[in-house]
Amino acid sequence: MRTSIRILSGLTVLGLLACTTETIVVQGSGAPPGDVLGVGEPVPDDPANDPSQQGDPTDKDSPAPPLVKGLSISSVAVFQAVKVDVMKEGRALQASARNAPVVANRPALFRVYVKPAAGWQSQSVTAELRLVDGTTRLPIVKDTKTISAASTDENVESTFNFEVPATSLPPGVTYQVFLTDKAGAVPSGSDAARFPLTGGVEDLQIEKSGSLKIVIVPVKYDADGSGRIPDVSAAQLARYKKSFMTLYAASEVEVTARAPFAWPSTISANGAGFSQILQAITNLRRDDGAKSDVYYYGALAPRASFGTFCSGGCVTGLSTVVENPKNAFLRASVGMGYPGQDSIDTALHEVGHAHGRNHAPCGGASGVDPNYPYAGAQIGVWGYDIFEKTFLSPTKGRDMMGYCPNEWVSDYTFTALFNRIAAVNGGSISVSGPGGPATGGGAREAAGTYRMATVDADGSVAWGGEVDLAEEPAGGQERLATFVSSSGQTITQRTARFFPYDHLPGGVLVVPPGPGDSKLVSKVRAPEAWATVRVAGLKNALAR
Repeated sequence: MRTSIRILSGLTVLGLLACTTETIVVQGSGAPPGDVLGVGEPVPDDPANDPSQQGDPTDKDSPAPPLVKGLSISSVAVFQAVKVDVMKEGRALQASARNAPVVANRPALFRVYVKPAAGWQSQSVTAELRLVDGTTRLPIVKDTKTISAASTDENVESTFNFEVPATSLPPGVTYQVFLTDKAGAVPSGSDAARFPLTGGVEDLQIEKSGSLKIVIVPVKYDADGSGRIPDVSAAQLARYKKSFMTLYAASEVEVTARAPFAWPSTISANGAGFSQILQAITNLRRDDGAKSDVYYYGALAPRASFGTFCSGGCVTGLSTVVENPKNAFLRASVGMGYPGQDSIDTALHEVGHAHGRNHAPCGGASGVDPNYPYAGAQIGVWGYDIFEKTFLSPTKGRDMMGYCPNEWVSDYTFTALFNRIAAVNGGSISVSGPGGPATGGGAREAAGTYRMATVDADGSVAWGGEVDLAEEPAGGQERLATFVSSSGQTITQRTARFFPYDHLPGGVLVVPPGPGDSKLVSKVRAPEAWATVRVAGLKNALAR
C-alpha cells in the first residue's frame, strides 16, 4: 500500500498539439467565477490580437504579457516520477547540476513555485507555461490560482501546475513561464514574475532515453500436473505496461506476451528451482533470437494462488544483477505471475536488477547498493504518479529496489534506469544525478561461443547453456578459469565472469571458449584438447 497525496481536480491532462498557437486552460479552484474555461477551449481573446503570442518566441525583445506585481517565481520543477528542479531563485539549473534527468517524449507535471513580496494581498493570478520547439510555439497552458502565501511542496494549491503531454516535450524543447495580471504592466527589463527573467526562452536540457521493451513469458507449470499458466490477460498486460511506464525513465513501454513455455520441474517457496527456471528463460531468449534491447520476464504460478505459495514466506523472483549494458544475453528475470498488482511489483523489482540495480537498504535486503544515498531506502525527493496524479512524500516513499512497503522510485534509481535504457537504445547516459552505470574492468577475452553455468549456494556448479557473443561479456566478478587436459596437465588459464543473483546465494558463471573450442582453429595444428575447467572459488570442476 502506498501513502500518497492526490492532486485536486484542478489538474487536467493536456493532450493537444497544433500548428498555430493554442491556449489550454487548467481549471483551478483559485480561479475567479466566470473566468475558467473547459480544457481545450480557446480563450476569449484571439491569440492573433495578443502581441505576446506573435513573432519569434526565442527573441528576448518579443513582447511579454502584462505581469503581476509583488509576486516572484521562486522555482520551477518537472515531475515525471520524481521531482527535478530546473530553475531556482531566478537561475536555471544545468542538467549536470540536477538530481535526475528530464526525459524527452515522456509526460510531465510542471510545478511553478511562487513567493509573495512583503505587503502582498491575496489575489487571483494566472500563470502561463509556454513551450517552444525550435521557433514553433506549442500549446500555451494556463493555470489560475488565488495566491496568499509562498508555495510549498505539500500544498498543491499553492503552486501553479501544468500537465504536459509527451508530444510537447521533444528533444531541444525550450520554455517560458509568466505570472500574469490583466491590470499589470508589460515588463521592460528583468522581472521576477517571468522566467527567463529578461525574456526569451530557456533550454529545458531535456534528455533522451528511449523505449523499454519487455516480453512476458507465461511459464506453464507441469511439475504438479496442473499445467497452470500465469495471468497474461489483456488487463494484466496493461497493468505491466502502466506500472513500468510509471516508475521507469522511459519515453515508451512495450509489453507483449509470448506463447506459454512448459516447465516440468518444481519451483519451491524456499527458492529451490528458481535458478534453473531463470537459466531456462535466459536460454529461451537466446533461442527466440530476441533483439538486444528486449527483456524477457518469466511469469510463474507454482501454486493455485500467491497466498498458498507464500503462506510461510517465500522467494518471489530472481534475476542476475546485470551491471553492464553490453551484456544483452542476461536480460532475463523470473517472478510471480498471479493476477493483480503484487506480482507486477515483483516484476518491477526483478527487471530493475536486470538493469544493473542492487538492493536499496530496507527490509533486511542483502546485496545492498553501497552508493544508495538515502537512509532506509527513502526516495529522497517528492514522487509523482503521471497516471494517478498523486504525490508521494520523500520520507514516506521507499525505493522499489528495497524490501519495504510504500514502494516508489528514488531520484537515484530513476537516473540509473534512465542511463541503462539510454545505453540499451544506443544513446548517451545522463549527466544528471549520481546513478551512473557500473562498467567493470579487467582484461578482456576474445569474443566467441561462451558457456553459462549455474552456481549454487555451496559453490557447486553445473553447465546451463551456451551463447554466441559478438563481444566478450563485461562487468561481473572476474574468476580465474583453468583448462586442464585429460592427463591432468594445465593447458591455459582464462578469465571467467560471475554474475551474482539478487535474492539467492549463487549466480551465473560465464566461461570463455577453451583451447580448441573456436571454429577458426587451424586444422593443421589444433591445440591440445581440454577435458575439464576449474574456476577459482567454486566447488567442482566442469567437464567439457
